[in-house]
Amino acid sequence: MKYELTFIISATIPETEHKKVEGEVLSYLKKSNAKVIKEPYSIGRKKLAYSINKQKYGFYTVIEFEIEDSGVLKELETELKYNNDILRHLIIKQEKETKVKKARKKEEKIEEIKEEKKEEKTEEVKEEKTEDIKEEKKEEKTEEVKEEKIEEIKLDLDDIDKKLDDILKE
Repeated sequence: MKYELTFIISATIPETEHKKVEGEVLSYLKKSNAKVIKEPYSIGRKKLAYSINKQKYGFYTVIEFEIEDSGVLKELETELKYNNDILRHLIIKQEKETKVKKARKKEEKIEEIKEEKKEEKTEEVKEEKTEDIKEEKKEEKTEEVKEEKIEEIKLDLDDIDKKLDDILKE
């Protein structure tokens, strides 16, 4: 079974010695034939809801472990209880994925898919806009070319008119 151990290290213990306390807890777990899943990680210094041993603050640490024989937990509890560096401890049995967790994961996946679709749509819109702009530029260029040709034709007609006038004058 999987378990989570949360314990509060006394604020009177310097932070440099927290690793020592964590090592002691890990040795208790090894004695109990527990397999550590996640190494100890500190949540940090927190104010306690009520004073414990005349202390208002403590350092929270969490360890996740797996143990086959749940009867060994009582021995672990007594080891933790008699460690003066630990103010309180709590061992919680982690259940397999519950329906709520599965539903949350599904919701997260759905949200991710929605975001991906939005991103794809925005990319498509950007591509369409760039294509539209390219087409507009092409149309503008063709219109300019047409106007130039019309002007050339007008100039040619003017030239022809002048030549005709010259010929007729002769």
